[in-house]
Amino acid sequence: MPLERIRIEGFRCLTAVDVKLHPERNYLFGRNGAGKTSFLEAIHLLGRGRSFRTRQNRRLIQHGSSGFSVYGEYQTAIGRRRLGVSLDASELQVRLDGESARGMSALATVLPVHVIEPTMHRLIEGGPSERRRFLDWGVFHVEPSYLDVWRRYRRILGQRNAALKQGQDLSVWHDQFLKAANFVDHARNCYENDLNIELAGLSEALLGSAIEIDYRSGWAEDSTLEQALQTSEKKDRSFGLTHVGPHRADLRVRLGARGVREEISRGQQKLVAASLILAQIRVFAKTHGEGGVLLVDDPAAELDRSALSALLDALEGLPAQLILTGLSDTSLTPEPSARVFTIEQGEVTQML
Repeated sequence: MPLERIRIEGFRCLTAVDVKLHPERNYLFGRNGAGKTSFLEAIHLLGRGRSFRTRQNRRLIQHGSSGFSVYGEYQTAIGRRRLGVSLDASELQVRLDGESARGMSALATVLPVHVIEPTMHRLIEGGPSERRRFLDWGVFHVEPSYLDVWRRYRRILGQRNAALKQGQDLSVWHDQFLKAANFVDHARNCYENDLNIELAGLSEALLGSAIEIDYRSGWAEDSTLEQALQTSEKKDRSFGLTHVGPHRADLRVRLGARGVREEISRGQQKLVAASLILAQIRVFAKTHGEGGVLLVDDPAAELDRSALSALLDALEGLPAQLILTGLSDTSLTPEPSARVFTIEQGEVTQML
């Protein structure tokens, strides 16, 4: 179930791109600054509603243009779906099969996009919010009701914090908070178990050592959330914030006996992050029969020869459509069946 076509206009340096993709492997080659990463950004935007390089969509508009548009056709089990994202002077427009869609989650449900890119080490090196975002993206795709409950939890959390700031009674929010929080926590725990299963063997191939992940719920392990809320209430009222709950959760990651944030190199951190992303694709594929689209941005520039070889080996047989970029086919060697494109000054051409 691949992304069959991508059309891009007015997006960064991409003036007018319209290409048909191979269902399994695609390569895009070009010099630095030619637009390789922008091409991947546009696909990422189509599936997730944001770039993986900036959260400000207006920065994606090509200089001199009034807006941008990205259109894609994605083949699913129920037929071809048409997805579109555009930005003009007013607001971001999202369309699905020719009709306005409610939020980017509508597109994300249709087009699951994953990315391995130069800043992926932030998943390891960054704060807990990076890893919660990674978890929530994965759970969203395997637990149909998760997004609605997570949004409900965030809304109740905001109301509880407002009550704390105003010194109000918290009991009106108590049961709703616990119900939503425990659902989110249980779903994340189940997903962590699924990830650990798929990580087995994968990290050894990439790094020569096993990766272990451990989900921390956001409150003391030896207490229930209800007990933790009672213990924390005085502190919560003092600061006007809720200090325990799924919004404080984290995913602890270890490589063998070493902590991955302080005790391993930046290159190893990137391979650990890549392992998590590949495991996520495998979990997704078990639920949906395929793993979506994986964007791999210039891996030869970020990894040494041994690490690059290990990553490319791990991509073999991955249940996902691959789109890889590089400087030339000497850094990445395309398979004979793959579709190969070149990009120069924002123009994409298929090699025959």
